[in-house]
Amino acid sequence: MNANSYIRRLYIPIVLLMALLIVTGCFSRIKGWSQESFRNPDFSNDSLNKGGLALLPVIILEDTYQKDREPTGQIPAAPYARTIPQKSAKEDKAVIAHDAYRIILNEILMSNIQSRRPSFRIVSPSDALKRLNDDGLTDIYRTFNSNFPKVGFDSALLKKFGGTLNSRYIFVSQAVVTESKSEASLIVIWTFGRKSVLRSVKISGQIWDTAADRQVWEGFGVGYNRLSSYEETPLFEEIASEAVESLLKNVMP
Repeated sequence: MNANSYIRRLYIPIVLLMALLIVTGCFSRIKGWSQESFRNPDFSNDSLNKGGLALLPVIILEDTYQKDREPTGQIPAAPYARTIPQKSAKEDKAVIAHDAYRIILNEILMSNIQSRRPSFRIVSPSDALKRLNDDGLTDIYRTFNSNFPKVGFDSALLKKFGGTLNSRYIFVSQAVVTESKSEASLIVIWTFGRKSVLRSVKISGQIWDTAADRQVWEGFGVGYNRLSSYEETPLFEEIASEAVESLLKNVMP
């Protein structure tokens, strides 16, 4: 058998395999990783249980819409992101995406904490917003939501939120949703000429003690997958769930 004949015989099953993968679809594995970056020695789950925990709605950071570069894999310490002015005609669409991400992450975060610590006295993100609105703090909260990534909590505001939410501890979380494509694609037979897409959800969390006027915990979690051309796109909820689970396993193992 000559070399050309051998290559042709090898080529046919490879092409058939490629066609099968494209038709049936494959799911890429969703992975996660996390890190606890700060913990006050006096902080524990017992203290959370006694003092009560209020979850403020997740803050979706502006970096969500930067798709022109590979994510670094880490959420840095505050300030977490700079404010990027909206210059696109798609501003309304961006706001809708922000709201959708926020709602989904709020539900996943609340559900995960309840399943891990069913005895905790928790104020949900939606209930937290309602209490703040009822107490006339709507505009103050909006300003906080915009400024927190840059300046953090101010002492007076922390105590005011703690009183309104009737919780000693406040959980503040921030998320970045990214999608980036690899710069190059090698068109050779064993790569199927594919170009991979990296999708990730990164969520950072901070817990603040309103009575002691200090931050007592901080960490972050990431959910991600690298999607190839023949693989089916996972739901946002699946990647977000991995990110939240990775985050919470540090503070609530």
